[in-house]
Amino acid sequence: MASRPTLTSVITPTNIITAHRICVRPVLALLFFIMPLIAQAIPANMGTFTLSTSTTSSNGSASGSYTTSAGATGTFTIVRKEMSGYQSNAIFTPGNNGIMIQNQSNTTSDRDKFSYTITITPTDKNSIHTIKIGQTSYNTGGNSEVARQSLSYTDFATNEQFTFPARATVLENPSVNYFFGAMGDYFMGQKLSGNSFSSNNSTVSPQLRVDDPNRNDLYYYSLTALNGNGNSSSFTPTLTNGNVTFAAGQKRGTLPAPATFENILKSTSTSPNNQTTYSALSTNTPISNGGSYVSYGIANSDSNYVMAVQNAKSVTLTYEGIMKGNSAIEADVVGETYNEWISFGVESKPIYVFSGSVFNDNGGITASPATRLDTSATFTGNRGYFNGVREDNESEITDPNLQVRLTDCNSGNDITGTTPQTLSSTGKYRFNVLPNTLTVGQNVCLVEVEPSSWDYNIDTTANKKQITITRGDYNYSNIDFGEVKAENAALVLKKYQYVQDCNDNLNYTSINQSTTNPSTGFSMNPARNVEPGKCIAYKIEAYNRGNTDLSEVQITDVLQKIPTQSKFHLPLPEGNPAQVFSNNNSVTLDANGKIVSNDRVVSNAFSLAKVSGSPTLATLYFNTKYDTTVSN
Repeated sequence: MASRPTLTSVITPTNIITAHRICVRPVLALLFFIMPLIAQAIPANMGTFTLSTSTTSSNGSASGSYTTSAGATGTFTIVRKEMSGYQSNAIFTPGNNGIMIQNQSNTTSDRDKFSYTITITPTDKNSIHTIKIGQTSYNTGGNSEVARQSLSYTDFATNEQFTFPARATVLENPSVNYFFGAMGDYFMGQKLSGNSFSSNNSTVSPQLRVDDPNRNDLYYYSLTALNGNGNSSSFTPTLTNGNVTFAAGQKRGTLPAPATFENILKSTSTSPNNQTTYSALSTNTPISNGGSYVSYGIANSDSNYVMAVQNAKSVTLTYEGIMKGNSAIEADVVGETYNEWISFGVESKPIYVFSGSVFNDNGGITASPATRLDTSATFTGNRGYFNGVREDNESEITDPNLQVRLTDCNSGNDITGTTPQTLSSTGKYRFNVLPNTLTVGQNVCLVEVEPSSWDYNIDTTANKKQITITRGDYNYSNIDFGEVKAENAALVLKKYQYVQDCNDNLNYTSINQSTTNPSTGFSMNPARNVEPGKCIAYKIEAYNRGNTDLSEVQITDVLQKIPTQSKFHLPLPEGNPAQVFSNNNSVTLDANGKIVSNDRVVSNAFSLAKVSGSPTLATLYFNTKYDTTVSN
């Protein structure tokens, strides 16, 4: 809806006040293209990675570019740091489902530990990029072992990407088959009747587990490697001094202490009571910066967990083996992990972007006192002037007290994650909103909050613009707010006066319309020394010299009181066109047909169409009589 400008004038013929607000409905061009999703192997949607020609495997680092399945692009670097138990070389395998890295083991030491740091630089600024971590992207042999994985990550600088802090969560952690060669019978054995056990039972559970850094009681061994008799279907260990022991030449792990019948399985362990430790990680569980979790041993072809770090500039994954025992080494080893596969990927989701500017809609015409009443082709022939659209020759407006808000139209509250933006340096604003913050069909409003007092007090667009969120549309750009200074307002008021003997039948339109002398016709020059008893007829011309329709225009003129009291006189006020004024709006007649004295004339609300070669015009006429002189 357009607002109603109220215009006030007094007897001084050139005093025209043009405080008004004109509202127009913006036309939004909404452009966004979504690439189709591409089916991927487990874990899915890791993006397509291409190595640069300078990447070599020998130095444990890589760089190149990536494209997400949604079409967002960027570049990446991966830098490796060996800490213990790994050789310096690695094998990088890029493809259409992330980049996979096979780490080469060094079996001469245990307590294996290494880290990788991936850093990304998105070239698409309208999407939020998520770094993803999995075990393997491709159908590769081998398996992982029990390891503690720690994550640390850095945010994008606020002036580089988004203000949202990086956040790590468990994206996927489905149940999978445990790998006996990594987990052993401490996890996969079952207790039968008496003291008999079965070995290498199928176990299906989530791979990622809540870390318990105060415990180190994850053990590997095979039941059939113990002293005793039987086979994998039914094996009975023998006790030595109340505990089970490894058979000669069969030690491939470490037994829990005390190694009683009750404690050699995690499911029945009573000392230590660790049945509830290392519980499964639920999806969407956050991982704090520097936090850790535990991954269990899975065949690489089965692993499909995914960690996601949203809006991170870089992520460092530290991988540390913690299982006590190993299937291939007859020794007391801890954390021997052999070869490990780690995959990195990048996923993107388009964010909602709302952007635009507050601009001077002057068509390049500099405001000055001379432009206030100019209805010439300087304005009417300038198609960029007062049209609600920013042109190349129109500059943004900067003011430390000028703000733009992004709000929910219903509640008026700022959209979650956004704060009012102050347009003090560029005159431009941009709101980035996370995808799950808004819903399709929701109405959001961009609200221009103007300073209480400033030079650009005339609107050429509405101060509040409503946008309905549309499925598939994320980029709402060029939502601009137009302003001009008062001297460049589209609505121009010119006030004329004509001094004459009071004639009840005065014909307003027959009065000389172009004179410098207010005693001979309508003139914008001052009328001096008007005697009481004389009448002054007034003509107010309202022009629209802009390229926007003006609606709800209303003129109010207060009759003069000092130094001489003034009151209405016949003929009745008139409007041209007629709908500009109706008698019952401000002037009433008594029983004798005389005007009942009021102190102001108020027009109807009317519209002025935008220019079409020349300004559009509406005129208001009324007649007043000087009466009693009032002493100051």
